[in-house]
Amino acid sequence: MHNSKIEMRTESTDITDQHQNIILRSDPRCNELGLHDALETSSNTVEEHIVGRAEEKEKVMASLLEAISEKIIILPIHGIGGIGKTTFARLIYNDPKFNCYSKVWVHVSQKIDLNKICKSIILQLSGKECLANESKMIHGCLKKLLHGKKIVIVLDDIWEDNQFLLQELKDMLYHDESNITILVTTHSERVAERICTNLQPHKILPLTNDMCWDIIKQRSGFKDRNDKEQLMGIGQEIARKCGGVALAALSLGFTLGSMNFEEWMKVKDSHI
Repeated sequence: MHNSKIEMRTESTDITDQHQNIILRSDPRCNELGLHDALETSSNTVEEHIVGRAEEKEKVMASLLEAISEKIIILPIHGIGGIGKTTFARLIYNDPKFNCYSKVWVHVSQKIDLNKICKSIILQLSGKECLANESKMIHGCLKKLLHGKKIVIVLDDIWEDNQFLLQELKDMLYHDESNITILVTTHSERVAERICTNLQPHKILPLTNDMCWDIIKQRSGFKDRNDKEQLMGIGQEIARKCGGVALAALSLGFTLGSMNFEEWMKVKDSHI
């Protein structure tokens, strides 16, 4: 480790077994800490391993259920990178109250491609790939599949803030004879405001220092360490460096799991 600094990079490959929600790679030889959103499209998560969001999730679920009579519900979820937007969306998506719904998860990213989104939804609803190339045919196929269904759709990581394109996206998913709940995750407050319809955007707030420390303990296997009493105060100081960002706590927790006392001290004293 150079100058007591570490680097951790996120990437889209699993590094742990069943409970890893954020993907990352550590390289202790480098001297910067780089944290980025993990572009993960999986809808699987284990709720008991999510720290600090249970009460928040129940409030959001109550709002969604109040609006359930609407033909289409759009809930934008926004906040800074790494704060836990995708994980929060998964908690709602996997809620038992949606067990009787068809479910679709689409990772959108920076450029909205309506046909690509449409084809992904068709594939997930029907199990068959849409071979049409013309927008009118693709959208027509989607409308037929939406008919009479109760569906939860997650549009994960939208960046595009063009109001006309966002309206096209909403129009594409609207159906008079369906009940459709759409969760949109975005880093942009502008996107959240422009795509919202009948529910106010939900802003994901930073975690507390104690919550970050809980994540670090969880991910580092802290409870099984013989030196945990020595590390307690050091770990709490490291948790304050996370700034309430879940991805930072996850990254640090994973990295600290293989470190000894002296290395924990170096992380505590480093500029990250």
